[in-house]
Order: sequence, then structure tokens, then C-alpha cells
Amino acid sequence: MVMAITEQSYKDLKEYWDYQRKIEYNKEIVHYMAEKFEGRVYNDFGMVNIEEMKNLLWTRVKSEDYEEPKKGYVPADPKLRFEWEGKAHLPTHLLPYDKDLEN
Repeated sequence: MVMAITEQSYKDLKEYWDYQRKIEYNKEIVHYMAEKFEGRVYNDFGMVNIEEMKNLLWTRVKSEDYEEPKKGYVPADPKLRFEWEGKAHLPTHLLPYDKDLEN
């Protein structure tokens, strides 16, 4: 069973957990954006594999460019959720480019 972050662990290691969740938030945002291009990106060998594109994009994000998680964010990874949080939630409605990519 995967353990969520306990209240005591969060109190003891607040900065650590906040940063781990910040990393995860930014990774989820990059993956979300990459998924918007699935089936629409090609190279010389044909359609680009979306998982490879996610990994490539994520490796190019610098830590100094990380954004703070938006209100309501709950990580997809259950190990990074607080024990008092519910299911995963990425607040994509707050992304300015979300509507631009839906066409």
C-alpha cells in the first residue's frame, strides 16, 4: 500500500515536501501540455511517440523555471499526496494556453 504524506511528516519536513510537490506539479503540467499534441507531431520517421516527447520536454525544464502549484492541486502520485487530500487533481482550467490547444 502506498503511503501518503502524514501531517507529522509534513510538519517535520515542510520545505522538502513542498519542493517535491512543486517538482511534480511542473512535471504534470509539462506532460499535460505534451498530451495535447498527441497524434499531431511528426519527425523524419513518422509520428512522435508521446511518452518520448514528455520525457524530452521534462528534461529541458530548469528548476529555476518551476512554477508554484496552483490552488487545488493534488498530485497524481499518491506518495506525494497529503493524507487529508482526495483524488488527484491538476487545475488545468487555470492554464492560459489550455483553451488555445483544444481546437
